Amino acid sequence: MIRKLFRNVVSILRDPSINFRERVFILLTMVMEIVLVLAIAGDIYVGENIVEIIALCVTVVIVPLVTLFAVKKNILFIAVRVIVLSLVFFLMPLLFYFGGGVHGGAILWMIFAYLFTGLVLSGLWKPLMLVILTAESIIFYLDDYFNSERIYQHSGRVFYIDSLISLIMIGIVCCIMVWFVEWLLREETRRVQEEAKKTEELNKSRSRFFSNMSHEIRTPINSILGLNELILRQDDASDEIKKDAANIQGAGRMLLALVNDILDVSKIEAGKMDIVPVNYSVSSLLSEIVNMIWLRAEQKGLELKVEIDPTIPRELFGDEMRIKQILVNLLNNAVKYTKEGSVTLHIEKEDTNEDSVRLLFSVTDTGMGIKQDSLPYLFDAFQRVDEETNRKIEGTGLGLSIVKQLVDLMGGDIAVNSIYTQGSTFTVSLWQKVTNPIAVGDINIASIGRFDGSTRFTSGFTAPDVRLLIVDDNEMNLEVEKKLLKDTLITIDTADSGEAALSMTTQSRYDVILMDHLMPEMDGIECMQRIRKQVGGLNNHAPIIVLTANAGSENKQLYISSGFDGYLLKPVSGQQLEEILLSHIPQSKVTLTESGTADASKLSTAGGYSKKIPVIITTSSMCDLPGTVLKKLQIDTIPFRIHADGKEYYDGYEADSDEIIRYMKQGRIFESEPPTVGEFEAFFAKELKKAHQLIYITVANGISREYERAKEAAKAYGNVFVFNSGFNSSSIGMLALLSHGMAMQGMTPGTIISELGNLKKNVH
Repeated sequence: MIRKLFRNVVSILRDPSINFRERVFILLTMVMEIVLVLAIAGDIYVGENIVEIIALCVTVVIVPLVTLFAVKKNILFIAVRVIVLSLVFFLMPLLFYFGGGVHGGAILWMIFAYLFTGLVLSGLWKPLMLVILTAESIIFYLDDYFNSERIYQHSGRVFYIDSLISLIMIGIVCCIMVWFVEWLLREETRRVQEEAKKTEELNKSRSRFFSNMSHEIRTPINSILGLNELILRQDDASDEIKKDAANIQGAGRMLLALVNDILDVSKIEAGKMDIVPVNYSVSSLLSEIVNMIWLRAEQKGLELKVEIDPTIPRELFGDEMRIKQILVNLLNNAVKYTKEGSVTLHIEKEDTNEDSVRLLFSVTDTGMGIKQDSLPYLFDAFQRVDEETNRKIEGTGLGLSIVKQLVDLMGGDIAVNSIYTQGSTFTVSLWQKVTNPIAVGDINIASIGRFDGSTRFTSGFTAPDVRLLIVDDNEMNLEVEKKLLKDTLITIDTADSGEAALSMTTQSRYDVILMDHLMPEMDGIECMQRIRKQVGGLNNHAPIIVLTANAGSENKQLYISSGFDGYLLKPVSGQQLEEILLSHIPQSKVTLTESGTADASKLSTAGGYSKKIPVIITTSSMCDLPGTVLKKLQIDTIPFRIHADGKEYYDGYEADSDEIIRYMKQGRIFESEPPTVGEFEAFFAKELKKAHQLIYITVANGISREYERAKEAAKAYGNVFVFNSGFNSSSIGMLALLSHGMAMQGMTPGTIISELGNLKKNVH
């Protein structure tokens, strides 16, 4: 029975689900029970006061009952406070006054009271009870000193025996508590190490799961989309069949995008998303992005505009795949939420240092925009803003969350400006290292698009003298890839394992080899390296391109460092296969054809490009600067309305200052009114097409409601700053001139406004 009780107590003390202080309380209660029993025996032996003996006996009975009840009811925190209060206000006064006072062992038990209170209480209770105990100790000593007759006095013999017993017992309690804390720390350390080991194993398992899941999903989708593309190519297929196949193609790619989003969010949450920088071509990156979005925009009747700063370096060093993912997500969202108008991708060089460049990517649409109260939740995972309006638009709400986290991982910034019902602009700023400083110039992007069955398919080239080897353990993939290249007239051999590929490469010379990665017995990397090292081999220097379902920048880097000559990610289209083969096949063996895959329209990226200035200064028509100065310095103004004789005029456009003065001399009354919030929003939107940030200078509050309306409109933008001059209208022009000068010196909006604020304080 006692052994079982002891085991139960030990299990409670080791239970990490129970609060540390509560476990200490249980142990102290057990120790106190033993000590009190010994104290009772000692008191009876030395003939202590009967009141003290009764108080100790009551305590021995009550404390374990209260503790057991609290454990069963799971209210230990209440039991702790009840027992502490009983100890301080009941037991300690009785022991002191009936146990000899300062000349008895009871005073030593005040040390135990301090220890018990400090270990088992938390929060405000601890300092409160420590103050009470201290006050109680002082009162005890003063009362004993001035009113010793109130205290039951001990003889010298009893004092020595009582104080010795108390000293030994308190010492034992302190030693047991130190031992318990050390034991508990060892237990916690062991438990934490076990949890850390389990967490590490779980993370490894999750990482393997993400990798395997991505591979396993992409492999069958490769077959589905490949076979579907073959249906689209069939001349004898009916229009209805081709329409269904085109829908399957779109749904398949949407499924792939959703799966990728879910896997990416899981990887980010698990801390397994790494940024893997590689050397990449800016023009190739943009061509891939534009061709992924072009068809979707055309299908919705939207104009896709691409404006690229021609001075951007030709080659950069960064995570190409993640940058592509960010821009594709933003562009997809823009197309998705825009019913009519245009979607614009704008990229410019914002800043440079010795070997790096800061690029500003912005995606602007003329869509439905975003409500101001939804902006704080825009980048939350699984959050779709304005759900009622957007219920018919597909999506999981993961895209922007992934974009935000990828931008953060790359040390960049992302901002959004939006006016509800008028459109949105997402801006991403990233630093990239420069590996080739030659300017990219004007990039002509051909609208290759994707074959959708609306036109007759013809291959982009023929190469009957080329021999190709495709290595893949999946027979369906081999069949699909072989059929996708059928019209190129290339001689295609297939191998379903690494061993078969090694055998075939010793017998035939291949112009290109397409190699799967994850294959049983011998993977693609090992097979590629063994082909390179074949003694007297026919394909030691043949281009070997990895064709894999393993997505991710880290995998691409692995393949490049392993020695592959190229990288293709499943699912792969016939167009992608043709493009990569063209880049590795000898040109003498290739005959180009007029491809019927697309319109062959081209997009010039530099034609519509105009660089934005860092800061632009604007004000109202109330300023007195001449029109020639405003035009020269590009200080745009928004007109006030002039009300006269029941008619309304726009200041500076329909009525100039000379006309107003002439009519005022005639006794007519004029009233001016600032632009509305909507007019301010439209004005700011127009000005932000020229600049990244905008400062608008208003007149004093007392003159008009201009400041309040401009501030309200500025809420729709994260980069519009409204400054209230506090001066009269004739001084606004001077402020605008000063602001323009500071902006031209490279000052930020915050610095300019700070300087204007100092000016306002110092000018009377």
